[in-house]
Amino acid sequence: MAVGGGWWDKPVRIERPDTGRPFNVSNNNRAAELLLNEWPAEPGPKHLAARKAVLKAMEQALDARRQAVARKAFHEAAKEAGIAMGD
Repeated sequence: MAVGGGWWDKPVRIERPDTGRPFNVSNNNRAAELLLNEWPAEPGPKHLAARKAVLKAMEQALDARRQAVARKAFHEAAKEAGIAMGD
């Protein structure tokens, strides 16, 4: 089982919870840190799904499909929390 950063093909642009400034999340490590420690809203179902997807992608860092699933799940959670910017 490989564990790694799992860089995404395209970053997810969010509004930083602590500063309100735009910020790009482009890998599983940063997404996990935000989801676990810095999430600005009450965790909802999409937040939980993103946590699971990101952790699975970290376990299989060389699997491009897992990275795409993690990115999409993180983006959906960011929309649910109202911090997503753009697509």
